[in-house]
Amino acid sequence: MYRFPQKIRHFFYKTFIGNRIIKFENPIKVINGDRVWFISDMHFGHRNIINWCRPEFKNIKIMHQRLISNWNYHIGHYDRVFCLGDFGDFRYFKKLNGKITLAKGNHDNKQWNKQFIIQYRDMKFLAIHDPDSRDTRWFDGDWIIHGHTHINSPFVDIYRKRINVSVEVINYTPISMEEIYTIIQESKNYGDNRQSL
Repeated sequence: MYRFPQKIRHFFYKTFIGNRIIKFENPIKVINGDRVWFISDMHFGHRNIINWCRPEFKNIKIMHQRLISNWNYHIGHYDRVFCLGDFGDFRYFKKLNGKITLAKGNHDNKQWNKQFIIQYRDMKFLAIHDPDSRDTRWFDGDWIIHGHTHINSPFVDIYRKRINVSVEVINYTPISMEEIYTIIQESKNYGDNRQSL
């Protein structure tokens, strides 16, 4: 079977698919919230993470299988995924579906962007790895989507307006922009924070 050269495939993706999901402007504009996803702190290849906060896994191989199968079950080939740091071993990148945009975490060696400003519907979000870093003080938008804290902060912090997408609090499964938006709208009915998804 004939395969189109990469430039032609990229042109068709950008023209007919990519611009219907997301527009890389300033801020990034999410058009289809069901096809834009968030996740953080996979820690591929980091054995110590199991002892620290993932005791449900017997070994790293089982952890990798669950992370990859959950990811690929939900993420389509052309979906956009914002991975908010601590990806881990980059060899696992090729095993995952979707167009992945990486933010730099404290365990990452690559020089990726540290943060993204994202507009979805009537809300503006800051997507960043560490929500307590100095990089968030300037943000005057609505909510912060972050990782880094693992199980040490709730999934939804209604008081500080933060969504924690560390894998341990979102059941090791990416969460869509639309689902985050819906949860935030429903958060007005919460009496307190939500610890996990």
